[in-house]
Amino acid sequence: MDANTLFTSTCILRDVDTDVGVVAVVEGPDAGQEHPFVEGALTIGKSRNARLKLTDPAVSRLHCELVRVPGGLHFRDLGSKNGSWVGGCRLERGVLGPGARVQLGGTVIEVRLERQRLKQALWQGGDRFGPLLGASPPMHRLFAKLARVAPGDSSVLITGESGTGKEEVARAIHESSARKDGPFVVVDGASLSRSLADLELFGHERGAFTGAEVARAGAFERASGGTVFLDEIGELPIEVQPKLLRVLEDRTVQRLGSGARQSVDVRVLAATHRSLATMVNEGSFREDLLYRLAVLELAVPPLRDRGGDVRLLARHFLRRFAPDRRDLMEALDRDLEKHAGYRWPGNVRELRSFVRRLVALGEASVGAPAIETEMPDTIRVDLPYADAKEAWLGAFERQYLGRLLDETGGNVTEASRRSGLARSRLHELVKKHGLR
Repeated sequence: MDANTLFTSTCILRDVDTDVGVVAVVEGPDAGQEHPFVEGALTIGKSRNARLKLTDPAVSRLHCELVRVPGGLHFRDLGSKNGSWVGGCRLERGVLGPGARVQLGGTVIEVRLERQRLKQALWQGGDRFGPLLGASPPMHRLFAKLARVAPGDSSVLITGESGTGKEEVARAIHESSARKDGPFVVVDGASLSRSLADLELFGHERGAFTGAEVARAGAFERASGGTVFLDEIGELPIEVQPKLLRVLEDRTVQRLGSGARQSVDVRVLAATHRSLATMVNEGSFREDLLYRLAVLELAVPPLRDRGGDVRLLARHFLRRFAPDRRDLMEALDRDLEKHAGYRWPGNVRELRSFVRRLVALGEASVGAPAIETEMPDTIRVDLPYADAKEAWLGAFERQYLGRLLDETGGNVTEASRRSGLARSRLHELVKKHGLR
């Protein structure tokens, strides 16, 4: 299915009155510039890749960004050298209402909201898009964007908090593209050291290093004809990034131990929960790589912004994990109603773990849906051995890892050192329990 067919079969275009964000430069070398935007992040800085480009020498290359939110614009400083200032106070992040002014170096910007009538794509394709499930307006807006983005071949950067389902979004793109019958290869950047990243991404020849008894294709070769998904791209070692950039530029790879480059036919999708623009300013991520990856950008909404999707997803997980336990459905609904104000910091991953615990413990109510930090008082001998063991071990892992991450300030390297767990295993457990 081509891009136009998928879009026209699932979306309609309609004129909608919309609050358009406008950033105006009111003081400084670029006074008079205005930049309207409806969605996505508006980056401001001296870089040619910034959406609002400034010439002020006191402004950083990627100084700050703004995102449309109800009632205003959410502002975030991207680790700029000279900071962002409002009324003499340094501003790291916050929501700016209409008329607010921010000083960036010798430049002052003003944010405005203007009501305009714009054509907007409205999703009409139901509550699913591939593996994704959602009935809320934020998800339907995402589905409409996916209908445009998926059938093409451009690189896509998927952003969002941990646990929001970025890998599922990548799978949805792959399954709705012309590459759907090709491989979908996932590379977890958070679990790779520099040497492992080289080998996993680009492969090696026989004899390339001690112990390399057979040649091995890297992820890009294995994904040829399909899609490679680079999860947690922000964790990729800086030393490996130039090699990845070259793959994106000329679609060729070179195995370790080989003198030749070979062509690969892949679409590249990447995901991160971090601000790559901030990492660019810190020197830990290449700016040219960022904009090669972010030809198109999709933001996955957090679960707290998805309203009734919590119940929809919880019921879906319960039917999947325990199709014969219809007796738990009513108890699940009561428990979710009781904790309706809970914000689900672990997002969809946390909700999925919550439903798994409900099924494993076999109880009608398991208390607050937040990740449980207390060990069970008793061992459930009324459950099968494997289920009882899973429930007990899961509680231990959540308590141990939660305290470990609290004490190390979320520093994975330090947490790995203290615990004696390999970084890859630690990341796997953290991801499993929705702790990041």
